[in-house]
Amino acid sequence: METKISPEALLHRRNLIKANPKFKEAIREHYQINDKIYKKQPLFYKVMLQESRFNIALSMCCFVFGNQASCISEIKEFCSRYQIASPNSVIAIITLLKTTNRIKTWRSQEDRRKILITPTQKGIDELKRYMSGAFSPLNLLYPEYNISVDSLDDEAPRYDFFKRASQYLFRGVTFKKILPEVGIFIEKDGGRMIMLYLYLQAIEKLTSRGAVINYSSNVLAKEFFVSRIHVSRIIKVA
Repeated sequence: METKISPEALLHRRNLIKANPKFKEAIREHYQINDKIYKKQPLFYKVMLQESRFNIALSMCCFVFGNQASCISEIKEFCSRYQIASPNSVIAIITLLKTTNRIKTWRSQEDRRKILITPTQKGIDELKRYMSGAFSPLNLLYPEYNISVDSLDDEAPRYDFFKRASQYLFRGVTFKKILPEVGIFIEKDGGRMIMLYLYLQAIEKLTSRGAVINYSSNVLAKEFFVSRIHVSRIIKVA
């Protein structure tokens, strides 16, 4: 893989994907899957999908499944090294995932100072459900690849996937760095889903003169379990 990832190259790939005839259908599929998952556990997902917390969770997957780290101290060190998050932020996410039974931790028998970490079956199953929001739309766009979320059950494909993801994440490739304007949404609780909702509305109503979106702060607040003031602030900045 190239030592430096060009933002221009990534934006070019984005344009190729957007030109796919099934792009609108894929976005709708992505939103519907994520919306269903979000609404089953809104208090968890409105917090976890905030950009910095999302990147910590993604980093943990890359470290653990990519066999780069197996204990909490290593994960904290890696996150600090790659400027993903502070040790305190990492501990906060680990605590949340542990108390919700998505991961388990225990002290190493060889070195009692080390606290080992591994996903529970609940964590694996939920990871698969969330990743289906990416895999299913990709199958609509590129059916010839026949991507299956069940491949994440197997250690080798799971390792390959998260090893590849880590090569991007640990070189600073994040949504906000490539598309700074989306930070207005994804840095806020529930903002990722609000952004997807509005984007889907925009492409559905797009004309040669642009798109006019009708929205209600009250509706969005109830839809994504945040306050009306929270929604209004996001929209005002956007």
